[in-house]
Amino acid sequence: MLLTQRQHNFLILFPKTFFSDELKSNFEFYRKQLLLPYTSIDDFMSSTIQSVNFPGWKMDLRSQTRKLGAKQDFKNAVPVKDLLERSFTISFKLSDGFLNYFLFLNNSIDYLDFNNESLYFDDFKFILLNNEGYMIGTADFHQLILKGMSNVKLDYSNMERNMTTFTADFQFNDWDITLLYDDSYPKV
Repeated sequence: MLLTQRQHNFLILFPKTFFSDELKSNFEFYRKQLLLPYTSIDDFMSSTIQSVNFPGWKMDLRSQTRKLGAKQDFKNAVPVKDLLERSFTISFKLSDGFLNYFLFLNNSIDYLDFNNESLYFDDFKFILLNNEGYMIGTADFHQLILKGMSNVKLDYSNMERNMTTFTADFQFNDWDITLLYDDSYPKV
């Protein structure tokens, strides 16, 4: 029997430059009008994150034929950093009036604009938390590219009380994972 539901917690910190200045300004207007309990667009968007499809890895084995035709497999010589799938997906629950979807869509349009000379977003940081809410590790993704966003169906006939989501797909070029096993980890 599980005594707590908070077993696997995480936080995603958007880079300070992820959302455009114009979008931050527009959100401030919404925030004041709707009396949202968030101080920034980063906090608001983070509050709607439901899940992250964290990248996995797969290695193709190398085989060699031994004496008498017996085959033997060996691990690949490709470095682990190059084996990792260099993409992840973030799922967001739709907020009231599809606000977070259209904020993210506007930000995507600003990012893809040819007048935007930035090739990559600044680093994304995923923070891994234990049951008590202490940070036990971080995953930093470098040179991020927003490569896609799912659609959302606006439908009057679907009035069910279920959670509707949208996803954003990212590609990255490099990553670092740090697990905190040293003396800085809080003692219980």
